Amino acid sequence: MLLRLADVQRHFGGVHAVDGVTLEVEKGSIQGLIGPNGAGKTTLVNVITGYVPFQSGKAWLEEDQLTGLPAHRIAGLGVARTFQNIRLFKDLSAVENVIVGMHSRRRDDTIAQLGTLPIFRRDQRSRFNEAHRLMETAGLDPGEVGKRAAGTLPYGDQRRLEIARALALQPRLLILDEPAAGMNPSEKQGIRDLIERLNKDGLTILLIDHDMQLVMGVCNRVAVLNFGRKIADGTPEEVSTDAAVIKAYLGTGSEREASSAPGATGVEAVAAEKAQAKGSSRPAAEPADSILDVHELSVSYGSVNAVRAASLRVAAGEVVALIGANGAGKTTILSALSGLIRPTSGTAVFDGLDLTTAKASAIVRHGLVHVPEGREILGRQTVLENLELATWARRDRAAAVTQIAAVMKRFPILGERRHLRAGTLSGGEAQMLAIARGLLAKPRLLLLDEPSLGLAPQMVDEVFAAIQEIHGDGTTILLVEQNALRALAIADRAYVLETGRILLTGSGDDLLHNPAVRRAYLGG
Repeated sequence: MLLRLADVQRHFGGVHAVDGVTLEVEKGSIQGLIGPNGAGKTTLVNVITGYVPFQSGKAWLEEDQLTGLPAHRIAGLGVARTFQNIRLFKDLSAVENVIVGMHSRRRDDTIAQLGTLPIFRRDQRSRFNEAHRLMETAGLDPGEVGKRAAGTLPYGDQRRLEIARALALQPRLLILDEPAAGMNPSEKQGIRDLIERLNKDGLTILLIDHDMQLVMGVCNRVAVLNFGRKIADGTPEEVSTDAAVIKAYLGTGSEREASSAPGATGVEAVAAEKAQAKGSSRPAAEPADSILDVHELSVSYGSVNAVRAASLRVAAGEVVALIGANGAGKTTILSALSGLIRPTSGTAVFDGLDLTTAKASAIVRHGLVHVPEGREILGRQTVLENLELATWARRDRAAAVTQIAAVMKRFPILGERRHLRAGTLSGGEAQMLAIARGLLAKPRLLLLDEPSLGLAPQMVDEVFAAIQEIHGDGTTILLVEQNALRALAIADRAYVLETGRILLTGSGDDLLHNPAVRRAYLGG
């Protein structure tokens, strides 16, 4: 084995980011490392490469122990990496960035440089020649991009340049953290070809990526993390059909729901109950009349195309789910609709208001309210102060006070905790506060982003019960949710995103049983 990890742990306070991970990476292989958001993948890589200290456990690169070594020593032993967010020296030229990657295996030649000795000039030429060769290996033309500042290169070329810089270390192990993030299908195919070519030349690769088609297509083995623990390790075929992996990516129904219909899973029971209540299965067709109409919406972060020509509609009174794997573009769509970011093209209209140009404050006043991922509550303020701040722009103060009392009645735990700082709440209580704060803005369309993320199963039940109750009161809901099965069980319709594009659309019932949904999350 090239890399061996034994019971590696890294906690941040009460958060067990890496919790006893044991992993082996065979020499000459391509090993995948996947998991939902917050699973601990990047933290594990940061521990392996010395960016974050080990808390406990050990790691070896063949016979060399990595435990406790600083990052530069680990790099010197032959562990190279790229980063989830590109970390090039943007003001240096492309070729200079690659040369920087050679530092750990070059002797100190300061005296030779100061004296401009012939040996230095020869060595300098050697470095430039090697940098050009590595750029060509990574698919870059040195003559075209070598002298350009790295920050001016297209996004895909920056990704390739970062790989070329990692190769300059002459690594025994190359760790690629999201190398295909933000790329279009053609660029992703190019990255896949590069990974396979490097591996064919004998390089061992540890690959982290949210694109399951890429991971399952190139990796010999895949390990899966969830909440800091390894839950599966095997061939791509074994992992993609593993029940624990499917549960981690798609979610599951609660035990309470599962008992509501004999012989049915929890989500199937809920879906059956809802269909029976309506007298028939839900129609898959998009509504003719909609309160929200999004057409060909595209959003970019610099050169990263996060959303590509997405179109969707939401009718008044619906629950519409927006699901897909990590990095598919779900949160970006909600942020664009609520005015937090501006789309690069396309249209989005909510009840006559152009969301692509309106200010976020105007969007809220018009009745579109966003409860963001991560809750974004004010931790130093009390629960009551958080609720009061949610009504700051309203003139009907008496009505606002009455509504605050009403939401505390709806969420009794908030009434009990009203004088406590919001930062002391549990995850589920904080999520209830975030939803309650959103309700105080009197939404006609409520955007919920990952309301169950990080919650215990019992709290997930409570959150979904609250969502159904809010919908029952007449609020239209657009729901982004990692627990795809729970989301589909309560949704009238749903859209499945893959790499920024709408891949599938249909009724919640139809998509619950559509194998293409699982492929969108796990490849295959």
